[in-house]
Amino acid sequence: MSGAETTYEIVFRGDVQLGETVTDVKQRVAALFKVDEERAEQLFSGRPVVLKKNLDAQKAAQYQQALEQAGAVVEIKAVAVVEDAVSEGGSQTDDQGGDELTLSPVGADVLAPDERREFTPAEIALEHLSVASPGADVLPDDDKKPFVERDIDVSHLSLKDD
Repeated sequence: MSGAETTYEIVFRGDVQLGETVTDVKQRVAALFKVDEERAEQLFSGRPVVLKKNLDAQKAAQYQQALEQAGAVVEIKAVAVVEDAVSEGGSQTDDQGGDELTLSPVGADVLAPDERREFTPAEIALEHLSVASPGADVLPDDDKKPFVERDIDVSHLSLKDD
């Protein structure tokens, strides 16, 4: 692969460093990126989020250090950009090394339009089903167990803290 240049991205999964609270780290990360609390909350979803991309090694290390000082646990991920494809009018592509598996973001289309099949809804007979009204007794009488009232002494129990 000739003409490849490595860039880096900062990946955050919402993890915080040992001894830090999520609330404190959220506030510091929000201040660091100058975002409101709602946007910072989205960063702590547990899903991988790329905070910065197309960084050189030095810039990636600087971002990692700043985020770790804020209490966040981040990962620097190397991404090889194929320059030949860009120079020929193509788009940048990631070289994943062949053996590495990756996941697409939720809701992303993973098939090209020509690889997709037409959706045909299934014909399912529902006429034999019924829905009872809320609060209705849905068990047949022979499936019910009789209620047995028990006399349990709870006079010795209290709600006081001792």
